[in-house]
Amino acid sequence: MYGLEEKRQQVLDYLNSLSDEQASQKPDENTWSVLEIAEHLYLMEGFIIQKIDKTIRGGERVETTKKPIHHTPDRSHKVDAPEGLKPKGDFKTVQDALEGLKRSREATLFLLHNKEEETLQSYSFPHPVFGEMSLEQWAEFIGWHELRHLDQMKETVEKNK
Repeated sequence: MYGLEEKRQQVLDYLNSLSDEQASQKPDENTWSVLEIAEHLYLMEGFIIQKIDKTIRGGERVETTKKPIHHTPDRSHKVDAPEGLKPKGDFKTVQDALEGLKRSREATLFLLHNKEEETLQSYSFPHPVFGEMSLEQWAEFIGWHELRHLDQMKETVEKNK
């Protein structure tokens, strides 16, 4: 569904290749560790799913155009995470990250499997870069966002060598 599982599997495979020490190292105080990046993915997925659910329950139907969300992995354009979606250090081990990501994905799949495609296409809320996006595109965005941060994880580990 929306390529979420294939993209997530790449993140999980990478996390599973790291030791807790590798995953917790930071190249400098202003850079997130791999565990912090994973926590951001967990927080972001939960935020998006809550917004999708809230929008369906109380939002107005708004038709939007398709946005080029497939460009999300391009890290040449820096985007700062909103304060509430920044990691707080809750993941201490790779296992913590894997379990958190499993929980957020279960919630995502539960919500999406119980919604009609037409519903996801006819409601929207704004994205800070792409503007108004349909709920369907928001669901797909989760995977593209994860690929963006998978590259960041790899860069972080490389910088720590």
